[in-house]
Amino acid sequence: MPESKGKVSEELARFHGTVESGSLKELKQALKSGIDVNAPGHFERTALMVAIAAKELEKMKLLIEHGADSELTAAFNETALRHAVEVDFADGVRFLLGLGVDRGYHPKYPLKKVDYVSYLPEVGIPEGLKEVLSEEEWKESIEEGRESMTELGRNPKVEPMISDVQSVSVLRLFLEAGDDLNQAPTEVKRAYVGMSNGGDFQSSLEDYRKHKSPRYGIRNPERIDNLFWRDMIRLGCNADAARQRFNDAEPLRKPGVVWCYDRFGSSLTQLEDGRFVQIGGEHEDYYDPDFYIYNDVVIHDGKGNFQIYGYPQEVLPPTDFHTATLAREWLYIVGCLGYLEQRQEGRTPVYRLKLESWEIEAVKTSGDMPSWLHGHHSKYDAKKNVIHVAGGDIHVIGEDADLQIVPNDEQFELDLSSFQWRNLK
Repeated sequence: MPESKGKVSEELARFHGTVESGSLKELKQALKSGIDVNAPGHFERTALMVAIAAKELEKMKLLIEHGADSELTAAFNETALRHAVEVDFADGVRFLLGLGVDRGYHPKYPLKKVDYVSYLPEVGIPEGLKEVLSEEEWKESIEEGRESMTELGRNPKVEPMISDVQSVSVLRLFLEAGDDLNQAPTEVKRAYVGMSNGGDFQSSLEDYRKHKSPRYGIRNPERIDNLFWRDMIRLGCNADAARQRFNDAEPLRKPGVVWCYDRFGSSLTQLEDGRFVQIGGEHEDYYDPDFYIYNDVVIHDGKGNFQIYGYPQEVLPPTDFHTATLAREWLYIVGCLGYLEQRQEGRTPVYRLKLESWEIEAVKTSGDMPSWLHGHHSKYDAKKNVIHVAGGDIHVIGEDADLQIVPNDEQFELDLSSFQWRNLK
């Protein structure tokens, strides 16, 4: 990585060196000089960030006592907490969360515009790509990447820090602080529900051929138990990996979807008894031969065991980028992106899953609903018995009479006593 712009004084460099590798006694002595503990060093990192990188909790506490600002940002808008997440420093994360720092939702200071391109080194075309890309095509791809990074730097966005956690121990800290489990990285969520990563298929070629295709359930619910689907859940691999494992070149002759549990937009909800419910989700984008939106439900016991339930399409249509909110004995499935033909302007789909029987039923709602909503956040308010919904995107009819996706800038409540929507204007 290139050096940061601007020079760092020798005094500040020595101070940060003491923070990084000196003793606690030496740091206490250095602080007596009256040096500004918040002065930015390389890449605009503060002394507190240096202590975090070194995983020095006592030094962090000492710096805070001497006025270190835990909300300041470095060159790429990283706060102290984000640094602690990036180095997987659980004690540091716990300490900072105890101070009530922003978790990536409401920064104390305005985000800086970042000139990412100036930090990029010149990179020639890799040897492995010279046979498939010309020099001109490589330069065009580099330029497109630079334009994308320039735009990102001009319009920086707030990013929840739970989306960068690297371990279950740090994930738990964010969940205790009130963050949404669904925003955590897939591999960390798998570990959290007791699923290991890696391993090999136990299913045979016959199992693969018999069960490789997705299907809807025939009952509400239908318990589904076959070795290939269980392998795909247990291993967490994608459809292409399964094809390679079983030497299946079918897409070259006739496209056919392979059942897969490597998905975007599925919901994962923890129940009060420690189990987890994972619903639907999609694999790949529409142009991929394995693109598919699922409507199944998988119940994880948190120890690596699970049950699979399928449902008729008319009971629960394919669903992705919905929310699944626990409210008493029900799990409410709100919103969806779905296939293009599913989407309707002015309607917000709502279904609910009964925890005792795993049956699903549609919920008929009325009132001022958000329209066709996806990618949002939902939270249950037990006192009011309502689900609060915010964020995400909605579908509206545009000037050309086609559905268009626009940001949802309003907040809504769904009253679970009357199933009436309210717009919280």
